[in-house]
Amino acid sequence: MHSLKVPLKSFSLKSPSLKSHALNLGSLNSFIHRFKKQVFVLLLILLPQASLVAADDESLNTTTSPESLHAFISSYAQNVKVSKNVISFEYAGISLFCVWDANADRMRLVSPIAKIEDLDNELLLTLLKANYHTVLDARYAIGNDTLFSVFIHPLSSITKDETESAIRQVANTVLTYGTTFNSGELVFGGNNQGSGSETKPGEDKGESM
Repeated sequence: MHSLKVPLKSFSLKSPSLKSHALNLGSLNSFIHRFKKQVFVLLLILLPQASLVAADDESLNTTTSPESLHAFISSYAQNVKVSKNVISFEYAGISLFCVWDANADRMRLVSPIAKIEDLDNELLLTLLKANYHTVLDARYAIGNDTLFSVFIHPLSSITKDETESAIRQVANTVLTYGTTFNSGELVFGGNNQGSGSETKPGEDKGESM
């Protein structure tokens, strides 16, 4: 009986060479390195944007309360007193009052200037022109037979900087009554009332009440 002779090389298993393993491992490491680098760059781009969004959300969620408003005024003005929903104080020698209504979400800064019987038609027209051109965020207004310098704003959204600016404007509007009729901040264009330059508190005081 003839035995079947099969060449041994027919059953030999050819394993991948060590060189092939090294190439595959090197390619994998290179891919991982590139991937990590791309992720790192992406994080560098996205993280600052995420921080800005978070900061914006935080600012949107910040609500000014009557207590916050009192703190704003106390840090900026003098002789600050509180009675119910009214804060009385002084700034640059001018007496001001801040009245708030949390239910209506409004705050109002006021300072009395003159009695209504002291105002003639020409002066009333001058005040209306000043409201349009030179007193900016403050206003000349009449209530309870009295001429006031007034600033009105939603309570919940007013900031510390806006409160301080409003105090300056209301005080300057009183101080410049009878002269330049301006709030001491910016001036909107073409009126011939006043010089349009900034007036510091106490620099140009109008006629006394």
